[in-house]
Amino acid sequence: MTSKRIPGLDVIRSVAILAVVIAHSSEYLLRLANAGALGSVIRGFTGYARSFGLLGVELFFVLSGFLIGNILIRTFLQTDTFSFRDVGNFWVRRWFRTLPLYWLILTVDIVLYQLLGLRSHETSKAFYYLFIQNLWHPHPMFFFGEAWSLSVEEWFYLTLPVAMYLSALTFKPSNKKKFLFRVFAGYLAVFLVLRFINAFHPLNGPDQDAGIRKVVLFRLDAVMYGVLIAYFNHYYNTVLNKLKNILLGAGMAGIILITWLITDPRINITDSQSHTIRFASDAFLYLLIPLFFSLWLPFANNIRAISNKYASRFFTHISKISYSMYLVHYSLVFIPFFCYMKPVSMHAAALYYLLYWAIVIGLSSALYKYYEYPVMKLRERFTEREK
Repeated sequence: MTSKRIPGLDVIRSVAILAVVIAHSSEYLLRLANAGALGSVIRGFTGYARSFGLLGVELFFVLSGFLIGNILIRTFLQTDTFSFRDVGNFWVRRWFRTLPLYWLILTVDIVLYQLLGLRSHETSKAFYYLFIQNLWHPHPMFFFGEAWSLSVEEWFYLTLPVAMYLSALTFKPSNKKKFLFRVFAGYLAVFLVLRFINAFHPLNGPDQDAGIRKVVLFRLDAVMYGVLIAYFNHYYNTVLNKLKNILLGAGMAGIILITWLITDPRINITDSQSHTIRFASDAFLYLLIPLFFSLWLPFANNIRAISNKYASRFFTHISKISYSMYLVHYSLVFIPFFCYMKPVSMHAAALYYLLYWAIVIGLSSALYKYYEYPVMKLRERFTEREK
C-alpha cells in the first residue's frame, strides 16, 4: 500500500490532535500554575486551552471533508455512472480505516470501566457500535465522550455518497461539474436549515455543547466545508492557489475572533443571557468555525515539503497515529488512571503530565504499527483501490 502524503495536511492533522489532547489534559496544566510568576502565564494559557478541544475537533472535520471530498469527486468523474458499487466500495474502504480500531477501543473501554466500577450503570453502550448514541439527542454524558465526533463523521460517510448516488440516478447529469456543486450545496443547506430552525426552540434544551455541538443531526454540515474546498481545488485550482495566503489570513483571523468570543466570560456567546446573542450562537457558531478552518486548507495543501527533517518526522508520525491518539487519550488513559492521580507538588504534576503524554504517544504508536496499518493493508484484498 503506497501513500502520497502531503506535509501541510499532516501539520493540520497534528495540530488538531495535539489541541484536543492538551484540552483534555488541562487539569495537570492547572496544577503546574503554582510555579510562582509562571503560574499566571500557565493559568492564562489553560483558559484558552480548554477551547482547544472544540477547535481541534472542528479542524478534524474539515480535513476529513477535504480528503473524502477528493476521493468522491475523483470516483464520480472517473465513472460513466456513479453506481451503488462505487458507493459500496467507498464505504468498505472507509470502514476498514475507521471501524476496527474504534470497535477495539470501545470494547476495551467497556470491559475496563466495568472492572473498575466506573459509571457501569449506563445502559446505552451497545448504541456506540452503530454510532446511534447521539443521532438527534445529546451524547451520553460520562462514557467515551469523544465518540460523538466519530458518529458525525461516520454518518457523513454514509449519507453523502447516498445523496450523490440517488441524485445521479434521478437527474442523470450531463454536466458533472454543475451537478456536483448542486448536490454538495444542497446537502450543506439541509443541515444549516435544520440548525437554524432548532435555534428558535432547541430540541435538546439550553445546553449548546450537549444539545447542538455533539448531535449528529445538527453537525453534518461541518464536514461539508472541507468537501467544498476539495471541489474548488479540483475545478479552480489556479485561482485557489493565488488566493491561498489571503484565505489563510482570513481563516486565522476568524478563528482568533471566535476563540475570543467563546472564552471571554464577559461575552460568553455559548451561554449568553441575551436571547439575540444566544440565537445567533446556536444558529451560526458551528457554521463559522469549520468555515474559517476550511480556509486554511488551500495553503496547507500546497506545503509539499518541510525543510527541517526532525519537524517533518514529528508531524508525519503524529499525523499517522492521530486516530489512535484520539481514541485512547481520554477515555482509555486519562479518565481511568490519570484523572484520579492527585499530585502533591508542582514537580509531581509535571512528572505525571510528561508520563501521560509518553503513554498516549507510545500506546498510539504501537496501535498504529501493529493494528491500524495491518488492517489498512488488508482492505486492499476486499476493495477496488482508490485512484
